[in-house]
Amino acid sequence: MTQLSELRHVGLVYNGRVAVAEQMGCEIATWLDARGVTVWMCELAAIPQCAESCDLVIVLGGDGSILRATRHTATTGTPLLGVNLGRVGFLTEAPPDAWREVLQRAVDGAGWIETRAMLRVSLLRAGDVIAVDDALNDAVVSRGALARTVHLQISVDDAPLTRYVADGLILATATGSTAYAYAAGGPILPPWLDNIVVIPIAPHLSLDRPLVLDARATVTVEVLTEKPGMLTVDGRMEGELHSGDIVRAELSPLHARFLRLRQRGDFYRTLVPRLSPRNHF
Repeated sequence: MTQLSELRHVGLVYNGRVAVAEQMGCEIATWLDARGVTVWMCELAAIPQCAESCDLVIVLGGDGSILRATRHTATTGTPLLGVNLGRVGFLTEAPPDAWREVLQRAVDGAGWIETRAMLRVSLLRAGDVIAVDDALNDAVVSRGALARTVHLQISVDDAPLTRYVADGLILATATGSTAYAYAAGGPILPPWLDNIVVIPIAPHLSLDRPLVLDARATVTVEVLTEKPGMLTVDGRMEGELHSGDIVRAELSPLHARFLRLRQRGDFYRTLVPRLSPRNHF
């Protein structure tokens, strides 16, 4: 297992929409400073592009906050550690009442670096690539404002597979298998796998079972619909979809990296409680 280098420079990123996040951030910054760790701190919406100068970025928020932070840290390879101020916390490492114990272990050099696969998602129109983004959780091709199904022709490794008539289609990583993909009836995968999962959303007279693809697969989705659809990547609106547009997904060259203090078995130990979340904030 890869170990974390010595903690000398740490970034603190907090979700400003969570009432306790900024105050907790100040407490953590003071605590780290007393242990000789240099800290910069900012609100999530203003995360700087200097993550590469940090040994670790600590995110105070929920899984959504970590997804947003990953957009910056994946390009620099900087590991993340999440303190859960959300409801589920699949991506986080510390509950809010135990951050001192967790960070003390990190300062002492404990833990290991977990690497998570990401999706590289491209939107093509008339043969031109008009958008490219990376997802830690998923990309979703769905209907637009009108409550009508979309028609989607899907191919895997250039081999035609099937045509979906559905509310949409989810292309998820193993990490994202416990997110929207799970809600739509997809399988739960251990998050350290590199598979791609394909899940139709409310399919009508179409293949209604999810597919688990290998890490080398390339998924191509052609939009065949009269009304505009929508492409979202990790919940971010990427663009409107028109008939003939192509969405292509494959594993990204980028990876998300997380500092872990727990063992892999904790994923299974905490799986059911996390799928029955309680919001404390």
